[in-house]
Amino acid sequence: MEQQTTFKYNYGFLFQSIVVYATTLAAYILVRGLMIEAEFAHIFRDPLVYLLSAIILVSSLAVIYNVVMKRRITIDGNHLHLRGALREMTITRDQVRSVRIGVDRQRGLISNTRVVKIFLNERRRPALIRTYNFENSQELYSSLKKWAGDLLTERPGRRRRKA
Repeated sequence: MEQQTTFKYNYGFLFQSIVVYATTLAAYILVRGLMIEAEFAHIFRDPLVYLLSAIILVSSLAVIYNVVMKRRITIDGNHLHLRGALREMTITRDQVRSVRIGVDRQRGLISNTRVVKIFLNERRRPALIRTYNFENSQELYSSLKKWAGDLLTERPGRRRRKA
C-alpha cells in the first residue's frame, strides 16, 4: 500500500504582509506623532493611516477566509484528493485524460511558477493546481509528477521571437 501524503495551504505570504504593513503603520504613527506633530491627536486624520489600516484589515480577512476554507491536497496511490471546507474532489488516474505541467508567467512577486493542469475525461476545464500556494511546494510538484506517471506531458518553455 502506498503512503498517503497531505499538503496544506500556505499562509506565510499573508502573515508576512500583515506584519510588514502593521510595522509600517506603527513606525509611521510614531515618527509622525513624536517628531512632526508632537502629539497624536492629528495623526488619525491622515489618509495614509487609513490606507495602511485598510490593507491590514483586508489581509487579515484573507487569512481568516483561507483558514476557514482548509484547502489541502492528499495524494495516495491512484487517488488525488483536492479538499476544501465547501468542496471535495477525488480524482483517480483512470478519470484523467492527461496531466500538463507548465509555468505560469506573472508579473510581480510571484513569477514563473509551476502550474499543474489535470485534464479529466468528463470535464471541459482542467483542474488547476498552483504548487506555490501549498506548503512544501517542491515536494508537492514531485509527488504530482510521480502520481501522473505516463499521463504527464510537460510543456516546453515558449520561445521569444527576435524583433
